Amino acid sequence: MDELELLKKDWKNAEKHYPSLSHDEIYKMTHSKSSSIVKWIFYISLIELGLGLILALLNPRIDNEIIYPTWLEAIGYFTIPVLVYFIVMFYKNYKSISATDNVRKLIKNILKTRKTVKYYVLFNLIFTGIFSAIAVFIAYIQASGGYEKFNETAHFKEYAILVLVIVLFSALFIAIAYGLYYLLYGILLKRLNRNYDELKKLEV
Repeated sequence: MDELELLKKDWKNAEKHYPSLSHDEIYKMTHSKSSSIVKWIFYISLIELGLGLILALLNPRIDNEIIYPTWLEAIGYFTIPVLVYFIVMFYKNYKSISATDNVRKLIKNILKTRKTVKYYVLFNLIFTGIFSAIAVFIAYIQASGGYEKFNETAHFKEYAILVLVIVLFSALFIAIAYGLYYLLYGILLKRLNRNYDELKKLEV
C-alpha cells in the first residue's frame, strides 16, 4: 500500500472520531458566542460607568498644593450622558444579536457592534487626552507660582518645557487608558472578529 492510500485511510478513520458540523450547527454556535461576547461588552461598560459615578460621588482628594477649579471637575459630569448613550447602544446591539435568525443579519449586527465599541474607546481616549492636558497645565502653572508670575518671567524655554510636560504626561495617561481598554474590550473584539470570519465563510 502506497503513502497516498495510507493518508486516505487515516483521513477516513479521523472522520469517524471527529464528526463534521452542519451549516446550522456552526451558525448556532457562532450566534451563541457572539451574543455572549456582546453581553459582556455591555456588562463591562455598565461596571465602568458605575465605578466612575461612585468615584465622582465620593470625590476623593489628595492633600497637596495643587487646587483644581470646579469647572474642570464639571467637565467629567458632562461626559456621563455620552457614556450612557454608548451603554444603551451596547444593550441594543446585544438584543439585536440575540434576536437575529440568519447569517446576513448577524454579520451586520457584529459590524455595528464593532463600530460602536471603537467609537466608545476613541471617545474615552480623546477625553482622557484633553482632560489630562488641562489638568497638567493647571498643575504646572500653579507649581510655578501661578499664571501671572509664570507669564511675567517665562521665556521661550519655559513655554517649550511646559508644552513638553503636557505632551509627555497626556501621552502617558492615554497609553494607560488604551492599555486598560485593550484588556477590557480588545480581547472581546478579537473573539467577535473570529466569529465574523466564520460567518463570512458560511455566507459564501
